[in-house]
Amino acid sequence: MARAKDIPLFWWSEIRLMGKQRENYGDLLSKYLVEKISGRPVKWVHPKKKAWYKLNKTHYLAAGSILAQATSDSIVWGSGIVDRKLKIANSKFYAVRGPETRKYLIEQGLDCPEVYGDPAVLLPDFYAPKIEKKYELGIIPHYVDFKKISAEYQNVERVKIIDMMTLDIEKTTDDILACEKIISSSLHGVIVPHTYGIPAIWMQFSDKVFGDNIKYKDYFKSVDIYNYKIPKYRYGMKIDDLLDCFEKDQVLPDSDRIKELRNGLINNCPFRNSNINS
Repeated sequence: MARAKDIPLFWWSEIRLMGKQRENYGDLLSKYLVEKISGRPVKWVHPKKKAWYKLNKTHYLAAGSILAQATSDSIVWGSGIVDRKLKIANSKFYAVRGPETRKYLIEQGLDCPEVYGDPAVLLPDFYAPKIEKKYELGIIPHYVDFKKISAEYQNVERVKIIDMMTLDIEKTTDDILACEKIISSSLHGVIVPHTYGIPAIWMQFSDKVFGDNIKYKDYFKSVDIYNYKIPKYRYGMKIDDLLDCFEKDQVLPDSDRIKELRNGLINNCPFRNSNINS
């Protein structure tokens, strides 16, 4: 039997682009999910570095705030913007992460359907282990915050510090599922718990995360959470103070809304395996 043709996919690869030893979990989810959904292997490509002599330069963008990397040969499924300053190419858009991304594209004169969802919301359809709850609180720092937050909370009882730099999507997901609640400065550290029904809060641990925070607003609007108030982080906060934040904000989207996003993404997926049901 002939080997299935590789799917050319771009995700922000910390290994290839930044020379690191591991990938960022939220970006690596692209590879994991595209392979699961398509039933085909993925080949990493850079949209703006494709050889000029290649007749077919078509490639895909999925999870991540990576639309600034898109070209006219890109097929976009679930990607989003990282800020509201960068010019976006006239790609083929099947779905985008949320309403803020679509609004920005339309303002630039681009055609984008009203189909929303970060592909990470599909993860439970392809990975649904039974994991015992071991921790009252999981703290997921964006990788730019990891050193500082890990040093502060790593030895605290009832708490799991989760490193989003990984080579193993399932192992990191297991760590998330072992927590009763999550506080995260990483976007996918909020999305993934939500899609598994785990209460999760976005909290800024610093101002080091790249972009203007539009990606968080984009996601929250996609799940019908409006006017999200960011809990204020203070150095030295006790765990009970962090847990108190869950009493003040909407910490879990409506499950029916998550299902709507899943159905929209699968029904508009350009590489979907015909054996996968919506």
